[in-house]
Amino acid sequence: MVRLLELVLDPAGSQRDIASLIRTDPGLALEVLRLLDPSERKSRFALHLNNALNHLNAERLRDLALKLPIRGRFEPLDAPEGAACSLDSRKHAVATATAAAALARATHYAEPETAYTAGLLASIGSLALWQLDERAMHDVEARAMHLPLAGWLQTERETFNFDHELLALTLADAWNLPYELHDVLAALYRKPDELERMGAEGVDVHLASLVRAGFHAAHDAGFPLHATLGPEPVPSDVAKLLDAVDVPNVLELVRDAVGRAAELARPRARTIEEAFPTIMAAREELQRRLLEREHVLRASQSVFDVLQYSFERLGDGDPLPGVMLKTMERMDFRRISCLELDEREGKLVVRLSQAAPGETRTQEGLWLPCPAERDSLERAARIDREAHDPLHQRVLELCDVHSAVIAPLRDHESGRRMLLVADRGRAGRAPVPGEEHALGSIADQASLLVKFERMERANKQLATQDPLTGAATRRKLMERLEFLASQSERTRLPFALLIMDLDHFKRFNDTMGHQTGDSLLQDLVRILQATVRKGDLVARYGGEEFVVLLPNCTIERALELGDELRRIVQDYGTERLESYRGLQVSISMGAAQWQRGEGATALIGRADAALYEAKHAGRNRVMRAA
Repeated sequence: MVRLLELVLDPAGSQRDIASLIRTDPGLALEVLRLLDPSERKSRFALHLNNALNHLNAERLRDLALKLPIRGRFEPLDAPEGAACSLDSRKHAVATATAAAALARATHYAEPETAYTAGLLASIGSLALWQLDERAMHDVEARAMHLPLAGWLQTERETFNFDHELLALTLADAWNLPYELHDVLAALYRKPDELERMGAEGVDVHLASLVRAGFHAAHDAGFPLHATLGPEPVPSDVAKLLDAVDVPNVLELVRDAVGRAAELARPRARTIEEAFPTIMAAREELQRRLLEREHVLRASQSVFDVLQYSFERLGDGDPLPGVMLKTMERMDFRRISCLELDEREGKLVVRLSQAAPGETRTQEGLWLPCPAERDSLERAARIDREAHDPLHQRVLELCDVHSAVIAPLRDHESGRRMLLVADRGRAGRAPVPGEEHALGSIADQASLLVKFERMERANKQLATQDPLTGAATRRKLMERLEFLASQSERTRLPFALLIMDLDHFKRFNDTMGHQTGDSLLQDLVRILQATVRKGDLVARYGGEEFVVLLPNCTIERALELGDELRRIVQDYGTERLESYRGLQVSISMGAAQWQRGEGATALIGRADAALYEAKHAGRNRVMRAA
């Protein structure tokens, strides 16, 4: 990152130099792909990095360099032994990319550049883990020393509850990366027969094999994913590719490429102190650009952009955080907060707060007593410390700034009023005339969006949440089941479900009435929701029958969870035996794991058959589906 800043701030620096550096850094390559228009990311050969770099002009590449934060130590790729081990993954990425492109040319693959980018980004999961928790990764390294790749993945799962393969797929989905990269990441560690099945489903297995072969070539060239990674057997598809090329020549190309990458990425600054002038120059450059653009960007255009952004996301959840963030970006504010004026308690409270990189957010939950006179918060205004309005002074004091723009949200809740406050930080310039009107227009429209979202949420809740128990409805269950089945067809991740009902439930209704029966159903759902994981779904299937949907879960784990739930419900029933007039509360369950190609109805049918067996075997037990 420091080297990139040095290049963009150098008057003699060229776009070619910047592009060459980006081609050796997975993180920078990823940012370039994320800058592309979504339609570009979905086009064929969207992983052609040179095309992506050409699509972004020099100005946008300079913006990318100036806006990326600097993190961690300044470790060049040729750092001595003992440096941060994420460097192993970075060198491995360059080596894999070079080998994949060389193999693509040797085997006449149509797009060697696509193979290069796919190889460069194949290690994003491992790189992300190092960024996430370097200390934990050192622990993984110590525990998995000289283990093969499967051992590394298992050690990562034990440490993080996920491994770098799953993290890479998650990031690719979250960032809407090109579909070719999804396929490569999903195929990277698969067995050859699994790869053939993926090919039958339309996956470009040649591209996947090129990256897989690049992975092994990188290891043979001395650049494994981890320095202490044990030897790996060579899959048949990889062996076939390597047999068709001059392997020593490929390995020499790989070593040369890593050496060139080290030269390209080596910053002139080797310490924070040396890099400080570069960082300050970047800051000044950004400030100059922002000030220039301020005079060009009219407030009305900002309002239009924010509202367009908001309308495009109607129904996606609470619109206010997105409106605030977009307002901050488009109107060049450094911070924006949403304050709540609680008239009943006489408090002014910070409810939401966002800040640009380098700025400190206003602390959420912070509050000050509110004066009785509140009329000054009923209209948009520019405020500063020189004003005499006591409520304006409280707003500035709460946000700890000298000047700001305020705008009220309309019709929030009785006795509670919301207020947007935007500023440019403690040392930032004061608001300019017209910005209060722009923020006022945004706040007015945001009020309508919040009201719409509240109504939409209430309507969705009626369709997706059982009104008696609070569990998900059958409709929501089937939608989630179809989604998980579709996802698992692609990712091969398992999922399972438990279907259950209360034993002899009719006796409770007949003995104590339907109100008691309803209360028992509500208690059961509370027990289920308190016991399962956060991402699991508890749904009412019908009557006293409930389903627990378990993403990323094997049948063995589902059976363990089912037995745990059965014991908890039984203990609950024992504690309340007297309340239920001696009737023991218990549940019977059927457990099933999704099988490839199986529909939602078939999966539930197998689990329901297992539930039927549990009933006939004496109840209060869990049975595994056939």
